[in-house]
Amino acid sequence: MNSRLPAITEPLPIPSNKKHSGASAFLGTFGANVLIQACGVLQGVLIARLLGPVGRGEYAAVILWPGVFATLGIFGSNIALSRAATRCEDLGSIIRTAIVLALITACISGLVCYFALPFLLPQAERHLLTISQLFVIFIPLNHLALNLNSIEQGIGDFIRFNITRLILNPLYVLMVVALWVLGIREVAWYAIALLLANLAVVLVRMGLALRAHSLFGPLYSLANVVKGSMHFGLAGIAQPLYQQADKALLLWLLGSRDLGLYMVALSASGVIGSVTNASGVVSFTMAAQAGSGEGFERIAKAFRMSLLLWIILGGLLAFVMPWVLPLIYGRGFSDAISPARLLIIGSAFGGLANLLEQAMRGQGRAFVGLEGRAFGLVAMALGGIYLSSPLGISGICVAYIAGQSICLGVILRRVNQHYGIRGIAGYIPRVNEFRELSVRIGNQLLARIRTRPADGRSA
Repeated sequence: MNSRLPAITEPLPIPSNKKHSGASAFLGTFGANVLIQACGVLQGVLIARLLGPVGRGEYAAVILWPGVFATLGIFGSNIALSRAATRCEDLGSIIRTAIVLALITACISGLVCYFALPFLLPQAERHLLTISQLFVIFIPLNHLALNLNSIEQGIGDFIRFNITRLILNPLYVLMVVALWVLGIREVAWYAIALLLANLAVVLVRMGLALRAHSLFGPLYSLANVVKGSMHFGLAGIAQPLYQQADKALLLWLLGSRDLGLYMVALSASGVIGSVTNASGVVSFTMAAQAGSGEGFERIAKAFRMSLLLWIILGGLLAFVMPWVLPLIYGRGFSDAISPARLLIIGSAFGGLANLLEQAMRGQGRAFVGLEGRAFGLVAMALGGIYLSSPLGISGICVAYIAGQSICLGVILRRVNQHYGIRGIAGYIPRVNEFRELSVRIGNQLLARIRTRPADGRSA
């Protein structure tokens, strides 16, 4: 079968076997993100307590650049595959293309990363070079997982999408606990454990995909997928640099210990990041299934709900941070309290920008995020360079907030232009939405509580 990838903005009818993305998709994805976030926080706490500020910073340095090259190297192919899956009836051909394409992109980006690492690590951290080069194995694992994951997102199968996403973090937590019990404190083993957890995710995803579809058969046109991914690949060039610029600046300007403190602060501030992550995931599918320039109100409502939750939960988190952070991570990380409170603001801006960008990607507007990140990256880099010396970690946090806020402003403006909207009134939460949000979550929880006894009796 030689399927044709639709043009980037071409509205085609949704195949009948695709699933509707509604409130249940939001709640299911939100619930999965909460569990993932909880496991992420737990693993962060364990690693911080076991390795201390210096070891935590070295661990971040080891996985930093392979993560950057993994994001760069996939070059938007996962997004193109997700959009193709929304329009194509033959999922088997899409899955086979996803596997082949992942191996190609991973091979290229992995080799570049391996040979670039000696130049990307500061001289003071050169003892981490060998394990960082070993961690390059993460790149093919990441590309395979993301490509298969994107197909589930594209067809709206959020049950499988969320279940398979829930494997990585809990499994890694178990591995970290095992290292703790065995008394292992070397950074290298924690990086190796992360590789094994990612391998398990890939094996499960491959098993599920190949159980329903043969590994051998016709491919969905590789040329058309690559052509469709070019827009997103070019647009995504700034994304990994933008996401990791603060960490790279800290590593080069302040060293491993301050990077360890910053990573704990960032983890603590982003504990409620599942709010906008879930909305962004579902917003992409809703926007992709809608016609060009249509469906703004659903996206705006997702934005308003996410902003409302950030205001409430973020404010509460900032209030309790001075007591909770040292209690959870240990007194050795007390210097991370003020940075963590500052980073709540930046995390909120970043999450909301991601939500809007995902919607624009679903509409075929690939370069919206690139423009926002370009301005944000410049602000973050300049702010970090000039503020890190007088303010230390707090200077990097201020630069992070500036970069995220500028990125959000640029993307919001482009969203308004795309949908023909003026002003920001549509993005401001409404009084009745707090009540609606509470009722929906309450009803969902009650429904699950009531079905459990009934399921038990029926068994």
